[in-house]
Amino acid sequence: MASIPDSAIEEIKARVDLADLISSYGVDLKRSGSSYMACCPFHHEKTPSFSIQPDKGFYHCFGCGKSGDAIKFVQEQEGLTFIEAVKKLAQRAGVEIEERDDPSAGLRKRLYTLHAELAAFYRRCLLKMKEAERARIYLAERKIPEEAGEKFQIGYAPVGAATMMKWAAKYGFTADEMDAAGVVLKPRRPGESGYHRFGGRLVFTIRDRSGRAVAFSCRTLEKDKSKVHGGKYVNSPETLVFKKSNVLYALDAAAPNIAKAPRREAIVCEGQIDVIRCHISGFPVAVAGQGTAFTGEHVALLKRVADSVVLVYDDDAAGHKAAVRTGGEFLAAEVPVRVATLPGGHDPDSMLLERGPEEFQKCLDESESITAYQVRTLRAAERNPDSIDAVKRVSHAVLETVSRCPSAVLRASLMQEAAQLMNLPVSALESDYEKAAESARQKAVFRAARVQPGERPAEDLPPEREVGSAGDPSPASDSASAPANNPPCRLELELCQFLFEHERDRSLAALLEYLPAEILGHPFARGFVDAWKLEFDTGEDELASFGKTLGDVESKWFSDIVFSDKTTQIGERDAPTLFRDFLRSAWAAAVRRRLGAMPADSSPENDRARLELQMLVHTFQRAPWERAVREMDVSALGAARP
Repeated sequence: MASIPDSAIEEIKARVDLADLISSYGVDLKRSGSSYMACCPFHHEKTPSFSIQPDKGFYHCFGCGKSGDAIKFVQEQEGLTFIEAVKKLAQRAGVEIEERDDPSAGLRKRLYTLHAELAAFYRRCLLKMKEAERARIYLAERKIPEEAGEKFQIGYAPVGAATMMKWAAKYGFTADEMDAAGVVLKPRRPGESGYHRFGGRLVFTIRDRSGRAVAFSCRTLEKDKSKVHGGKYVNSPETLVFKKSNVLYALDAAAPNIAKAPRREAIVCEGQIDVIRCHISGFPVAVAGQGTAFTGEHVALLKRVADSVVLVYDDDAAGHKAAVRTGGEFLAAEVPVRVATLPGGHDPDSMLLERGPEEFQKCLDESESITAYQVRTLRAAERNPDSIDAVKRVSHAVLETVSRCPSAVLRASLMQEAAQLMNLPVSALESDYEKAAESARQKAVFRAARVQPGERPAEDLPPEREVGSAGDPSPASDSASAPANNPPCRLELELCQFLFEHERDRSLAALLEYLPAEILGHPFARGFVDAWKLEFDTGEDELASFGKTLGDVESKWFSDIVFSDKTTQIGERDAPTLFRDFLRSAWAAAVRRRLGAMPADSSPENDRARLELQMLVHTFQRAPWERAVREMDVSALGAARP
């Protein structure tokens, strides 16, 4: 792990004037001898009790007890880690720091520079290029003022890789660096041209907690859907400087405002324009995810500066589901969470434009607890919400959400509220809660005990969960014989989930050849993998296109993958290592299906074939990777394709 030399940290502290730093965050200081006094920025008070001693580089609040140095102050105000705060102060103090033991530090630094320059270039393109007129018209129609575009670095990406590579050459960036940033994909074959991932789109710059440009989210301007290549939005892939789970849109701008807000409450929206509208309309505490499910990592980011959260999601079935799932993540971190419902199908952008900040604030003030929201929306979806089966479904879903909360006090309050809304005695919910909690504990123990795919043979797993076994409720099967409503097996669903988490992750490119779709047993999984791989070739949002082709049943599997609250990446293991484990397991499962398809009668030929296939399973599971990949040949599976 990289570290910063102590000498650099001490130099930063020596160069930063603590009083000037704290004052720059809007704190009104009054001199008192050699020190300063102020009303504490960490809690609300009328009589100043916050003392700053610049000569000692130290602050202390006699009211709430907060204390620390310049680095700690920036951490607390902006929700940064120690390293992030040090780097931010280093820029302020003009101190060059070199991280030790970080072999990728050089490329990371280049990517930060590339994204900063590119954000400025896209901004200039929006303002000056004739080609960008559609983008300017779109922003005018959405009533996004120019100062907001400047603040949030909204831009336009010109069409064509040649334009981008000309820009790169002018600013000293190589084709490899443009490819590593996921901006212009290098040609895969001789004679092909590169591909500008964002060409012809409106650009929203994604910044990290320190305010550095690290990625882009780009919206199509084409109104004719038949002419749109990829989805409505195309986003940067994960890179050395961008991980979806480590970035919230506009957190860099919102964090200091959240820290100073009366209740330290953040607003979580679904879209970037919603966030921008909130910020320019007097609600500068809004953030959004990155087009994927709100994860525990996102919650941890926000928890550094926010004591509570209000969710403002779309008032439709997908929005309801996303709000409950996200609310559960906040409950798991013991962060009080409420949900605001906007009237008339409004989102924050349209609500603020049409009804104004006062009405929007009223909706925030009237927001519900996550359980009240869940009870209301679930009951509204029931034909007869007071029937026994409906009450059972609603109560079970609510208890699943509540069981994620480790705080006994908060949990009891939520259950009492839910019981009142469902006209049930709270003792009934408490009784059923014990069963729900025990089930959740067992699942947690199983997940904690279960190693990642490929670390142990499938036959070592519990028999009822063995991949492709008769006991698996969703066994892998050939497309010719699988019932239409039968989902993929657990392994293939987890593989799809992993691939979605690492959509267009260039670190996996070298392993693509070892994932032929033919080794998968379910047509849905094969289609998902084909679409995922196609994104590497086209740069388009092929998974979104794949999702649009699905029927109702397959769409539910796809939705469960996209909006899953699980993560397959555990501990310190990197994506390529995890991918190799999935590949081992998928190949072993394919061979087992081939074994199961063999004739049952015993003959020297059949026995020899069975032995060879069993040895192949052993190779995929236990042999060194270099040995296993030599056997990853579809033809080795025989005529009975899995």
